[in-house]
Amino acid sequence: MDPQTPDPAGPGALTRQRNLANLCAVIISMAGIAMLHGYSGQLLSVVLEDHGVNGSLIGLSGAMQMAGVFVAIPLLPWLIRRFGPARLMMAGAALALFSIAALSQWVDVWFWFPLRFAFGAAQSTMWTTGETWVNHSSDDRGRGRTVSIFMSVVAMGYASGPFLLGELGSEGLLPFAAVGVIVGIIVLPLIVGLKVRIVSEGRPSVRLHQYLRLAPVPMFSNLMFGAIGSSFIALLAVYGLRMGMGAADAARMLGWMGWGGVFMPLLVAYLAARMDRTLLLAVFVGAGALATLGLPWITEMGPVMLAAYLMLFGGMRSAHYGIAMILVGDRFRGADLPSATAVFGLMFGTGSIMGPALSGVAIDGWDPHGLFVAILLFHLVLLPLPLIAWCRRRHTS
Repeated sequence: MDPQTPDPAGPGALTRQRNLANLCAVIISMAGIAMLHGYSGQLLSVVLEDHGVNGSLIGLSGAMQMAGVFVAIPLLPWLIRRFGPARLMMAGAALALFSIAALSQWVDVWFWFPLRFAFGAAQSTMWTTGETWVNHSSDDRGRGRTVSIFMSVVAMGYASGPFLLGELGSEGLLPFAAVGVIVGIIVLPLIVGLKVRIVSEGRPSVRLHQYLRLAPVPMFSNLMFGAIGSSFIALLAVYGLRMGMGAADAARMLGWMGWGGVFMPLLVAYLAARMDRTLLLAVFVGAGALATLGLPWITEMGPVMLAAYLMLFGGMRSAHYGIAMILVGDRFRGADLPSATAVFGLMFGTGSIMGPALSGVAIDGWDPHGLFVAILLFHLVLLPLPLIAWCRRRHTS
């Protein structure tokens, strides 16, 4: 063998295999986190609805869960470097399990506020750390493919949560105990990656708030993605119940949206390699706005048509998030990537506070169709930003 030819079974091949195993581990764990997100948010909202809590307070309770992001995310770049992503995600899983155990003991909307804050901090820690890990493990050529696989697997987890809730219901301790199984799905794959470190030379080039100026399109896109997604998690089942749907069917709606996200990433990966990604983001945000127009007619759709509609809508939302994540990975490198991803997560958390709070007020103001109006407005507020950025880039070039 030519001494200059790399040995396919040598250290380089072993490193690639190890990196692939670590990437698979974090993607499986992230699917568990998505399952926890899709399951717990609806569970807690339905429990409060069953106890007669009004829509505004249910929305505020969901917003409080996401407020934990402001405690967790500013510390994440240092924590990721200090402890490694796997250990940090395990710590978040332990805090989530403790919080849900405490929530199960006493159903009271005010008592739940601080517990949901802690639960949200745990979720934010796990999710943003996992995002950083996935982007760090991807190169420019393979990022679209890696993120599309990540989106598909995560969508399966997200879709499974509402279906599990539909089977278990919201009464008694069993639905809360199921969270322990989900936490096991999150933690076990991470054992593979305990030795992983995300280390980069140098320091971040700018302060955290300056990443908004450097990459406004993906950052504000994630703000609105958080507002839309958390509004659905907190209130879509409530919307269905108030439209006259059964509890199980109302809970499964979010699951059907999640299944739409399983298949759409294949199209996203294909298009992201062949067209401007900022324009592609605008296309999917606009398509999401059009899909929103069908919400007031969900009770008039048959089961098959309703599932197809929700899967299409969920696919648009999955593409919205995936393209924004690709844009962050395209824009930042080295020491900037963990910090930029932290801000990306912070924008999601901010939107996740804003969305349920505004949507809860809207659904009480126009019961139940205020949710439809709020979701449509979130899409329309975002749409001009990627369009303007794309037009400016074309004009400059």
